[in-house]
Amino acid sequence: MCHKLNTHKQARHKQAGSMIVMALFAIIVLALLAGVLVNMLSASSNTVLYEVYGVRAKNAANAGIQELGLVSFPLNSAPQLCNQVLSSPLSFASINGFENCQFTARCSSSDINYGSETHRYFKFTSTGTCGFGDVIVSRTVSVDAMQGM
Repeated sequence: MCHKLNTHKQARHKQAGSMIVMALFAIIVLALLAGVLVNMLSASSNTVLYEVYGVRAKNAANAGIQELGLVSFPLNSAPQLCNQVLSSPLSFASINGFENCQFTARCSSSDINYGSETHRYFKFTSTGTCGFGDVIVSRTVSVDAMQGM
């Protein structure tokens, strides 16, 4: 009986260090998983930020296209030739959501003769940019139009 008790104590003494190794292994694995999770959350939040500012830049570019449309197709008047560059007005930056946004819009127009018909061709291009920190997001919108004369 004494021999059995002595063997049991030796077995317990050999296993005493393995719990520390297993605990250390579990701590390291959990720390690595936490690091991966933090990286994923950071990348996800950056992606959302780029998407939001991309939509704002696209809306700024659309505002430039609309401004050119007003110049080229005035109300109660004939369409005008359009060969100019417009920049966002100073008041544009005072609109909520567009504080760090601007646009540069260009238009060109030309008359095209096809057989006995004359058409006026318009090409509108606008680039909107929005920035945050050191990052600048840019979107470009183009619209073509043709009018029979």
